[in-house]
Amino acid sequence: MILIHGIDYSVVNPDNKWKMLRSQSRFALLALLISSGVVMQGFDIVAGGQLAALPAFKEKFGVLQDDGSYLIPAHYLSAWNSIAPAMEIATSFIFAPLLEKYGRKWGILAASLISTVGVILQQLAPDWRTHLAGRAVNGIAIGMMFTISPLWIGETCRPELRGFFLCFFNTSIVFGQFAIVVVSQGSNHLSGKWQWWLPVVAMYFFPLILTVAWPFFPESPSWLIRHGKREEAKKALRRIYGFKEQAFYEIEASRMEEEVRLTRDLGGGNIDPSRPRKRILGVDVERAAECFDAANRKRTLTAIFAASAQQMIGATFVIGYATYFFELIGVSNYFAASMALYAVMLAASMSAFPLTEIYGRRFLIVGPQFALCFMLLIIGILGCVPDKTKASWGIVALLYMWAIIYQLSIGATGFVLASEIATLRLRATTQGLITITNAVWGLIMQFTVPYMINPDAGNLGGKVGFIFLGTGLMASVGGWYLFPETKGLSFEKLDQLYAMKVPPRLFQKVAAEGMGRHDAGEHVEKEDGIITEEHVRVETSRVA
Repeated sequence: MILIHGIDYSVVNPDNKWKMLRSQSRFALLALLISSGVVMQGFDIVAGGQLAALPAFKEKFGVLQDDGSYLIPAHYLSAWNSIAPAMEIATSFIFAPLLEKYGRKWGILAASLISTVGVILQQLAPDWRTHLAGRAVNGIAIGMMFTISPLWIGETCRPELRGFFLCFFNTSIVFGQFAIVVVSQGSNHLSGKWQWWLPVVAMYFFPLILTVAWPFFPESPSWLIRHGKREEAKKALRRIYGFKEQAFYEIEASRMEEEVRLTRDLGGGNIDPSRPRKRILGVDVERAAECFDAANRKRTLTAIFAASAQQMIGATFVIGYATYFFELIGVSNYFAASMALYAVMLAASMSAFPLTEIYGRRFLIVGPQFALCFMLLIIGILGCVPDKTKASWGIVALLYMWAIIYQLSIGATGFVLASEIATLRLRATTQGLITITNAVWGLIMQFTVPYMINPDAGNLGGKVGFIFLGTGLMASVGGWYLFPETKGLSFEKLDQLYAMKVPPRLFQKVAAEGMGRHDAGEHVEKEDGIITEEHVRVETSRVA
């Protein structure tokens, strides 16, 4: 046993996670840096609703009304807000396989340069169609970073701290949402084109910081190990951790090699990167099909569902259109109300960092999802109240409560779970599928929500809550059956539990009480290859 900073890194032990955190400042900085690319998505998600509330933007791109005011037509809003997720879908089909072939690092620089072009187009747009083109180009960069960020963190981080650092992903999105609201609040006091230029120009910050840091950013050690580059992987690990003890890098390289070996043995797949693979439009058809074979189907669907549940339960409505919605339902100081909302969400998202590792993923998702559905029901009922003034304040209060619970639960933890589920060999492909599916939901929601709430369309107000109640209930029930507890479990353990066909809701129980027996070579009884709850109960009591 070799101790490094008083910790035995040769074994995966969740009890060491708080001790490990003290020596993870360098890794935390890199995780924060790569997550800053996802700030672009948070900025973009909310930008449409923020810009639509600025008078100068309305005058530039809106339609003059009979009363002399300007209104952004619903189809403008719908196009602006749906084009980015549409481009994320198209990008992910080609981009995810390239990540597995060429690594993760190159995509960061490519995304930065593409984002710069997209922001330039938005800033200099003479009409709404050019502004649309700029958002489309920026959507390509967003799709790339949305795939890279959780992938790099999830496969590089120690298993004990994976949930903690993957929370950076969601917090980065929320920080982007908070930042655009703050910038828009400041620009609201300006006049002329800078009133809407300032929020757009602020987007240059994200590609700038990624481009400056890119030469110093290390490639994923796990990717290097899988491609037979052990010495380069050890160099990357030295840059990531900066420990003086050379034994640590041997331990981590060996741990990653063992992950590769176990994945091959359990999955039975060929992970040789040099073997020619069939591709259509850049898509690795073989890997994509493998994600949905009998051995991996549940894992793939669970990862996709964990990310999609955020959209199904109403995140686009509450988060993406808060400012614009507050204005429509008659809140006088709607910018201040929305800025406070995003500040609360940012604080809640940061609070999820330790909670994810203390209480676990399943605990923070399943129960809170049903609570979110209940609040959507009340919002829908308030939307039917004739006195709109009184009802609007009730809706605002519920939206605040909804946002806090959302960010403490599925908002932060959904991405953590989604990024942990896939087997090592299929992680890049699965992350691409997550990005695609999340973008599809984003496309649907961003396209339809303006028609639901805009005065020239559905004008539903709080009754939108009823719509998201329906999709939210589907997400809640599906999550109860699909979501496992992955806290403290290594990727090897997850592979074993899925290979044993353990029901996801029993993962922690079997890992704590049954896996020791399984590792020692004892046989766990099965019926048709499936471990039932009764078998788990009998085996557990037998050991006790």
